[in-house]
Amino acid sequence: MKIFIQLAIVSVLSFTLHTAALAQCKSIVKDGIQKLPPYTHNGQINSVTIKGGKPAEIHLSFYKGLYYKLQISGDNSLGKINFRVLDETKKEVYNNTTDNLSDFWNFYSNSSQELVIELTPSEKSKKGCVAVLIGMQIPKRNNPIRNL
Repeated sequence: MKIFIQLAIVSVLSFTLHTAALAQCKSIVKDGIQKLPPYTHNGQINSVTIKGGKPAEIHLSFYKGLYYKLQISGDNSLGKINFRVLDETKKEVYNNTTDNLSDFWNFYSNSSQELVIELTPSEKSKKGCVAVLIGMQIPKRNNPIRNL
């Protein structure tokens, strides 16, 4: 009977911690979506839990003829999030370390393509959620955003 009670307590604690972690990630996603305007959110939620400072990758598809905004939102305990964008051949097309660790990147897609977003926290010993949100916009004339 004592073992059964201990197992029940452990189960309840595990469920509570898991639920708290999901709620935390939801708030990070919500904060990121609020930073997308004037771009329109594409409706996808792309999030990952980063542990021990190890990089994480998210593979995303982008379509020809649209302007995009990649918005990176992370748990405060992770510090600033370093992110790189790589093309299909693993060639780096953007790195936010050259842009004062910006939490977003705007670009125009000249072709339909898959890009890899590599995420690394500045606080290496922490664990937390990082969300990559995508905003889209139909092209306007004289838009100064970099073509990709």
